[in-house]
Amino acid sequence: MAMKNWNTLSWKIRGINSQPKWDAIKRKIEERACSIFCIQETKREHFDIRYIRNFAPKRIDCFDFIPSQGASGGILLVWNSSVFSGVVIKRHLFAITAQFISSHNLCSWKLSTVYGPCTELDRSNFI
Repeated sequence: MAMKNWNTLSWKIRGINSQPKWDAIKRKIEERACSIFCIQETKREHFDIRYIRNFAPKRIDCFDFIPSQGASGGILLVWNSSVFSGVVIKRHLFAITAQFISSHNLCSWKLSTVYGPCTELDRSNFI
């Protein structure tokens, strides 16, 4: 079976609510030709595909997220469904785990994106 390398991007963004952040994310996705990207500390309670279009190319069309708790936290996992079929298999307050299957060679693998909290109480729950 032919092997293929896929580019992923993982970024602790510290808030995704401004045009400069959107532009920076979009540049990195295009520069690295990413099929999957994970963003931690989004500081957003909700995502929909319309909002994601602010920073993601149209080819990246599937996502899941963990909402922020107030002004901190939040995780976003986004992928290109023409490259991978993806299924979120676990969601926790501080992590998302998805299983991906390559459209190219049917290779299956799992990816977890994690955001460790800053406050003492949340950090204890995280550990």
